[in-house]
Amino acid sequence: VAKMSGVLLPGMAEQPIKEADQKYLEKHKIKDLMAFLLKEIITTKPKDPIQFLVDALSFEDPEMATQDKYGLSAYRKRRLLEIFHQMDKNRSGYVSYKEVQAHSSKYGGQALTESELREVFRDFDQTGDNKISEEEFLLFFSRAVQTMDNSEFDNLVMEMLD
Repeated sequence: VAKMSGVLLPGMAEQPIKEADQKYLEKHKIKDLMAFLLKEIITTKPKDPIQFLVDALSFEDPEMATQDKYGLSAYRKRRLLEIFHQMDKNRSGYVSYKEVQAHSSKYGGQALTESELREVFRDFDQTGDNKISEEEFLLFFSRAVQTMDNSEFDNLVMEMLD
């Protein structure tokens, strides 16, 4: 009778269990996966290690789980920058209030008053230069999407893109 996690399994010898476990681990490349995840957590020290693990196991390309200094995965950062570039109609590298206003009227969901929209714009514009940089955009959204799971995040992005 073999012991597995303190439980006796009747009729199974310990060696066949170990062999079955080893085959399972090899078949699904679990050792490689765990080594990759541990290495990434230790070397990159993601801001949100749990979300990193969820993303690394969810995405086809685990590299898309790598987080930036704001805790945004490479996947989320790429998707948010798609929105930023769609808003940046004149390709200046910044989003002006007029560009936010135009985007909001097209994709805003619930209508914001002029003063509410200006307040949101000020929340984005950390430097007060009346334009939103990619960095400011990502910082704002890193806070806004922090508690969203990937499905909720994808729905948000779909509502904001053409």
